[in-house]
Amino acid sequence: SYSNRSSVRVEFGLDVDMDLVGVQVRDRLDQVRNLLPDDVERIAVRRINLEDFPVLEFSVSWAGSNPDELANVFSQVISPRLQRLEGVGSVEIQGLAEKALFVEVDQNRLNAHGLDIRRLNNAIRNNNRNTSAGFVRDGGRRIAVRAIGEFQRVDEIRQLPLDDDIVVQDVADVSYDYPEKEWFERLDGRESVTLEIQKSSKANMVTTAALVNAELDAIVEEIGADRLKLQLIRDRSTAVNDGIRNLSQSAILGGFLAVGVIFLFLRNYRSTVIVGAAIPGSVLTVFLIMYSFRHFAEATITLNLISMMGLMVAIGMLVDPAVVALENIYRKRYERGMSAIDAAIEGAREIGLPVVAGSLTTICVFVPMIFITDSRSSMWMRDFAITVVISVLASLVVALTIVPLAASRAFGRSGEGRAESITKQVIGFIGLSVISYAVYSTGVRESATWLWEGALWVLAGFADLEWTAWTGLAIALLTPLALFFRFRSYGLRGFYERVISGTLRYRWTTVAVACTIMACGFHVYGLIEKSPYRYQPTRRVDFSVEHPRNWDTADLLELFLKVEEMLIPMKEELDIKAVSSRKSRGSRFSTSVSTRLTLYLVDAEEGQWTTDEVKKKVSALLPQDIPGVRFKSGRGRGSSGVGVGVEIKGRNQEILNMIAEDVELNMQGISGVHDVESSLETGTEEIRVTIDRQRAQRLGLSPRSIATTVATALGTRGNSKFKTDDGEIDITVQLKEEDRATLDQLLNSQFESDRGELVSFSSLANFDYEKGPNTIRRDDRMSTVTIFANTEESARYRAGTQMTRRMNSVPIPRGYSWQMDRSFRWMQQEQNEGNFTMLFAALLIYIIMASLFESYVHPFTIMFTIGFAFIGVAVGLYSFNVTMDSNASYGLLILFGIVVNNGIVFVDHINRYRSQGYPRYRAIVEGGKDRLRPILMTATTTILGLIPLVLPMIYGQAEGWGRRWGPIGLVVISGLFASTILTLILLPTVYSLMDDLSGWIRRTVATARTANAKPAS
Repeated sequence: SYSNRSSVRVEFGLDVDMDLVGVQVRDRLDQVRNLLPDDVERIAVRRINLEDFPVLEFSVSWAGSNPDELANVFSQVISPRLQRLEGVGSVEIQGLAEKALFVEVDQNRLNAHGLDIRRLNNAIRNNNRNTSAGFVRDGGRRIAVRAIGEFQRVDEIRQLPLDDDIVVQDVADVSYDYPEKEWFERLDGRESVTLEIQKSSKANMVTTAALVNAELDAIVEEIGADRLKLQLIRDRSTAVNDGIRNLSQSAILGGFLAVGVIFLFLRNYRSTVIVGAAIPGSVLTVFLIMYSFRHFAEATITLNLISMMGLMVAIGMLVDPAVVALENIYRKRYERGMSAIDAAIEGAREIGLPVVAGSLTTICVFVPMIFITDSRSSMWMRDFAITVVISVLASLVVALTIVPLAASRAFGRSGEGRAESITKQVIGFIGLSVISYAVYSTGVRESATWLWEGALWVLAGFADLEWTAWTGLAIALLTPLALFFRFRSYGLRGFYERVISGTLRYRWTTVAVACTIMACGFHVYGLIEKSPYRYQPTRRVDFSVEHPRNWDTADLLELFLKVEEMLIPMKEELDIKAVSSRKSRGSRFSTSVSTRLTLYLVDAEEGQWTTDEVKKKVSALLPQDIPGVRFKSGRGRGSSGVGVGVEIKGRNQEILNMIAEDVELNMQGISGVHDVESSLETGTEEIRVTIDRQRAQRLGLSPRSIATTVATALGTRGNSKFKTDDGEIDITVQLKEEDRATLDQLLNSQFESDRGELVSFSSLANFDYEKGPNTIRRDDRMSTVTIFANTEESARYRAGTQMTRRMNSVPIPRGYSWQMDRSFRWMQQEQNEGNFTMLFAALLIYIIMASLFESYVHPFTIMFTIGFAFIGVAVGLYSFNVTMDSNASYGLLILFGIVVNNGIVFVDHINRYRSQGYPRYRAIVEGGKDRLRPILMTATTTILGLIPLVLPMIYGQAEGWGRRWGPIGLVVISGLFASTILTLILLPTVYSLMDDLSGWIRRTVATARTANAKPAS
């Protein structure tokens, strides 16, 4: 609750029908409407939904000094022209002053005529009313009777009689003017207002935003940019446009890199074309299935930023089944000498089961995401999961049907014939054409400049790396180089045979080394900063402003004028696009009053500083020597920073205050926490009126009538409405400013009692200065105090965890309780659901592998690959100083379904050799040699397919879409890289040990059964 309004927030589960709930809430409000105070003017029920938020939000400033000019521009130009655009639902302007009809009463004239303000106020209200008087019958007709009393002209108010020969204008001045301004909004040194545009329910956000921006540009050009200035505050379509464009480019580049890897491994154009065709074929299949789901199954999935991200992640995996199938067919055709058709049939049949199992393990990771409905992230993760599942299924169908068919035709001839030569010529011609077009379109000089700048960009990125990143990069580059020289001496498969033989010969040494590596990996993983919060790229800096309690709007305006004079000349130097200062009076989505300074920054690609760096630079420039003034960046009151909070609930406010003080002391001692404050500290000084009930009763007055008279004198209560050609405006009755400027003047003001006596306020009540809260908050009918603090983004989760531990040791009286704030509870819920999803996915993976291998032991052999992946994830995140946030956790989940595929293909081929009578040692060696190439190919295609997603995060800007989605790619790349290498080296040893364990279990069980059978016989 606030001084002049209250709000009630009701939260529902994600599975609730909000349309039905909205009707029920309105029905309940109607039932209690009579119980609410009489002066409640309006009750608004708003459903807070993403669709309710504006698509576009602008700060509008006008060069003229007359506010009527901007109001006319909005009502006559901006609003009508935007409303005509297709897809625009509503156009609203916030902060535009509206005129009202003021009746300013002169206290001396009132006293001279023996009148009081209450009598005048009632006279205006009672005479400004149309009243229904019932019905009469005339000649069989039923006619309504209505008494018309509403004022039609302002002069009617001036001439309204109050007493014998006394009218309103004798004691008051009636004027049509703007109200006293208690708030302001400024943009780059000029007064401004906020323009909000909402789209209609079924309109396309991107199309609507483009039309609105184009129309506003035309309006500014017509009126003149020197008079009308528009500063874009928020454009929800920009993230969609940029995200889809960047993801599409990354997906295309990743696809080309994956196809290039196929050619390097197989060195065969026909095979490359077949696998390359599998990518667009699978993508088109995905689009077809999505379209079918949406139009025939009434699904809600669309081609949006989230589904595009799922497709981007799946690009590298789209060719995995096709690579495994084609490599097996290729090996049987050219290395075993089988005919093309026999090789296609036998090759597809041989890898069918492991490929299906590998695809199912990938799918089962995402199935829990589709069916989790209570998570806040489930709404967007569902589209992500569905897209990946459809992509994997499509690639599986293509690999088992189209690839064998194409291979049987492409491998029909041995050697390089005419078709092979033609294929090379076609590919070479296409490549030269693409390069020529690129040079022609950009110009030779621009192309050379672009290449040079690109090289400098990469070198600069290397120069900025920390030593941990240099270490990881050196290992990543030197290891393949060392392996290359080994391969030249022994050949790839020969070298790998020596590795397998060595690990099988020294199994326990290999196990000891593996355990050491895994222990080091888990230790490094423990050093990584973890934050289940999802990174949200925003290029703006918010400062909430604390100021002395006795400051009025003019004082605040003077402060912001000084800040603007300092910051506006430094806009280019600090990457600032616009400087906004405001004292707000609340909005449709927030009822809180806040005073803040907001800096809108240029895009990350155009700027030289990160948001945090700008925040620190500006913080150092802001005035620190003004008593009582403090600029706080971060969470504050209504700003956009990050932090943690604790909510304390109870019934006694004094006890809550004592608990809050203890909590504040505990919170201040936490590392990484600053600007600790309580919601109690934000209270303002107020005058409390204590009424003398006995004296008031003797005069025939009630506390309510006295409070109403005080409110009327101060002009805080509207009297009634006056209708004009443009709509209704408020009629406000109040004392003149000079009669209500001080408390003494208000105390000496007189009004008439119900018995006709003139009495002063001072004789009826005591007026005392006291400190009171700005807001009164209650959760579940309990008073609530919130203590919150700002933190750095990376330290938010750690600070919240430490605060939870400290709160458990704080003594809380019986009947009082505490909990972390809403955002931290949501984070914990997402973390718990993420852990459940991982465990459930691991169980499904085990079940699938146990069914495939008909063994309870060998699935554990493959599950070791997940542990291998953790090592790579730890090194990758630690080397590049990337936080393990919510998006990175989803990358870890994706990794679960990918890394086991290599193990499945490996173990299945070993078991196939053993079923043919091969000894275990030879089966392991031959199976590893056969599966070496497809494992390396599938891992490399997946890694290269995700590299375009990661590079912008490492070498580009520290913010933007790369920072948001990069952690997913980095986790998958680093985990898959480590898992592939360690799987090839360590899995043969683990397989042999697990096989020994399986044999020992079988022998033990057989011995036990024999022993039990002998006594029975």
